[in-house]
Amino acid sequence: MKKISTVISIILILLVIWPFLKVREQLIENEKPIVETIEAYPEPDFAKVMFLGFNAFAADLLLTRAQYYFGSHYITDHTFPLLEQMTKVIMALNPDLKFVIKFAEAAISSMRTEEAIESANSLLRLGEELYPDDYFFPFNQGYNYYVYRNNMELAYPLMYKGSRMEGAPERLFWLVTRVASMGGGYRLGYEYTKEKLKNAEDKNMQNLLEKELRHFETLLVLTSKVEEYHDKTGAYPEKDLKKLITSGLIAAIPEDVYGGEYYYDEKKGVVNTTSEGNPAYKKMKEYEAKKKKESGSQSDQQE
Repeated sequence: MKKISTVISIILILLVIWPFLKVREQLIENEKPIVETIEAYPEPDFAKVMFLGFNAFAADLLLTRAQYYFGSHYITDHTFPLLEQMTKVIMALNPDLKFVIKFAEAAISSMRTEEAIESANSLLRLGEELYPDDYFFPFNQGYNYYVYRNNMELAYPLMYKGSRMEGAPERLFWLVTRVASMGGGYRLGYEYTKEKLKNAEDKNMQNLLEKELRHFETLLVLTSKVEEYHDKTGAYPEKDLKKLITSGLIAAIPEDVYGGEYYYDEKKGVVNTTSEGNPAYKKMKEYEAKKKKESGSQSDQQE
């Protein structure tokens, strides 16, 4: 009887594992993502019930799916509208996968739009709930608000909180102090992106961060050249920065890694760049316009 029970148990286990392995194989081998709509993913709390105790298996499958989704969209349009939902479901199934939040947050925030930053910060708030002793989650929320949205009111308390927590690198507090006293946004972006790049293992993520690093480095260099021009002439260059070339301070205006154009921002006193040339920005705006149009059509039908 005992042998029969053992055999039946083994058969049941194999019957459960086989579908998981087949789905995993499909997720890895298919060129096109199998699921492309947020509606296809359950709510996090429901997911814990739906997978009937096989949460670790399900989380692993969804993680593979999320990495595949990121990799395929990284090559094409850089839009990641599903990563937030995927990540929340994965964390509900297996809260030990801390790196998933960091992975998804970095990917989403690379979009640099207001909507993307809110999405990325919602994941960081989830991380702060799950790992209250990790400085990364409050600090990165503040960093995103400051660097991408220029909102010091929201940014400073979060960055200060994170930088003073146990385990935070000592340099973070110096950077936060500098930001508060001198407005060193580009310097903060450069130094902190460099720190994140050290810990990035995914190749696509490394590419994103290297691009971000070049972005901040160029803004730092051009802004310093503007100050050098002011020291020599007593005036600031015109918006198009051409006087930096004619004065011999730079040989040419560098290309923006995001496809925009550099200009001198008189209000902020720094060199800035347009975002209209950023292909990721354009794709996100097209996606938002499409969703808005669909939402409008549904409202008209209901009326």
